[in-house]
Amino acid sequence: MTMQPRISTNTNLVAFSREGRRTMEELIPLYAEGGYSALDLNFCEMMNPGSALRDEDGGWAYINRIAGLGRKHGLSFIQAHAPYPRDYRAMTEEEKAASDRDILRAMEYAAALRIPHIVVHPIPAGIKENTEYFASLLERQRTPMAIAIENMETGSEIWSVDDLLCIISSLSPLASICLDTGHAHIMGADIPSFIRKAGPHLAGLHAADNNGREDQHLLPGFGTIAWEDTMKALKDCYGGYLNYECMYFSRNLPSSSAPSIIELSISIGDWLLSL
Repeated sequence: MTMQPRISTNTNLVAFSREGRRTMEELIPLYAEGGYSALDLNFCEMMNPGSALRDEDGGWAYINRIAGLGRKHGLSFIQAHAPYPRDYRAMTEEEKAASDRDILRAMEYAAALRIPHIVVHPIPAGIKENTEYFASLLERQRTPMAIAIENMETGSEIWSVDDLLCIISSLSPLASICLDTGHAHIMGADIPSFIRKAGPHLAGLHAADNNGREDQHLLPGFGTIAWEDTMKALKDCYGGYLNYECMYFSRNLPSSSAPSIIELSISIGDWLLSL
């Protein structure tokens, strides 16, 4: 099968099925066999009970196995996604410390795998609080790792490109923006304008579709995003991978459907890149 050098996917694309959830270690060979040559590693796996990534010794052994799979299959790991606090301001100080520890550990994992940036969620607060929050994380990291801050999908969170630009302005060059097209669509944002305004600060992408109301994480074309206009803006202003974040697409299907879904995702990527 022909490899796709400009299409990538978060490892969660076929992570969910009727039979349950699969780990990155189980999924990576499936993507390689299906034709992907680049992947976005989903360290949100750390949020699952019993995840090996939560334990320092077990986590590093897991990361070494991931690195080995990358070498074996000739894969590039082009992005990663950090775990995130669900409501940082409602947490106790102990819970905040644990959340920060997980994110910092994910940053170390990403640095060890030579991933250029890791996607992080803003906390449900304003520009000042988020700037201080991310500055604190960057100051405490043991290995230099760049972050790409994602736009969120509710009015109580950071969702606009203007707010993101304000946050990263004092954190550069270690901070940039990750556009989540599904989140932007829910908020009624003009996605091509978002892309053009972010310009050189747009380092990451979560390409996902929805109905404009729910964060459905559908493959492009299964929702109502205008992909023709979106792809034109991406081609004009963004030099990175067309990277999917479509994690629930297969959750009601059997795990045996994974190869067909992966094949479909690549076909859709070819269509998007042809626009």
